[in-house]
Amino acid sequence: MSFFKLDSLFEHLAAFIESKIDIYKIELREEASKALSKLMVGLLLFSLGFFFIMFLSMAAGYYFSALLGSFFYGFLIISGIYLLLFTLIFLLKEKLGLKEFFDKQIDSWLNSNK
Repeated sequence: MSFFKLDSLFEHLAAFIESKIDIYKIELREEASKALSKLMVGLLLFSLGFFFIMFLSMAAGYYFSALLGSFFYGFLIISGIYLLLFTLIFLLKEKLGLKEFFDKQIDSWLNSNK
């Protein structure tokens, strides 16, 4: 008689463990779907921003080309502006605190899913 109770106890324990595993799977799917939706929105915004900057740069290049009478010099000015921005950000990355800023952004993004 005690073996039946022990078997029943093990069956209930196994069912409980399986239920917990199923709950964790569901929670994992929810977290993954939230992260994926944030990623998709981020990619969409990045793509739109990229195209905006690209077309704005092309328009500015054509504008400077019309002013200077040379496509080469017009687009060279735009390339120089990007080189200047890159150099400034590269040289001032510690003073601007870019690493700390991005660390905080990533931490807040990871903690907002909980």
